Amino acid sequence: MSDPLGGNGDFFDHKREPDRNDRLIPMINIVFLLLTFFMIAGTFHAAELLDVEPPEAQSEGELPDEGPVVLIDRTGAMALGDERLDSEAVVRRLKEMVGEKPIEVRLKADRATEVRVVLPLLKALTDAGITRVQLIAVRRK
Repeated sequence: MSDPLGGNGDFFDHKREPDRNDRLIPMINIVFLLLTFFMIAGTFHAAELLDVEPPEAQSEGELPDEGPVVLIDRTGAMALGDERLDSEAVVRRLKEMVGEKPIEVRLKADRATEVRVVLPLLKALTDAGITRVQLIAVRRK
């Protein structure tokens, strides 16, 4: 039987010349495999606007991932979401969020934040109708 391509008809006997890039392809495959693995296995979280190191927790418990987070750094600077605000602006924004259903605010204050900064904010939140505030702490190591 003759080969329509004009060869001798034996496809597997054809020897091709080795190419320099033949050794590169398996390495590229491994690099993409590792890249995919670390993208799936890694955890990503957004950087916070303020540098806050929360206090250690005295008890165990899970914090829900719902509700706005108010950050307070050691100097007393505050942020809500991705915006730096003063305490009055924080309360005003949270009051706008309340609407008809109550919201749960998470407060993440630095362990060195003075209580004279936190207590007036908690009072203002209560006066604004926000009665559920959770303080964020980290687990003991």
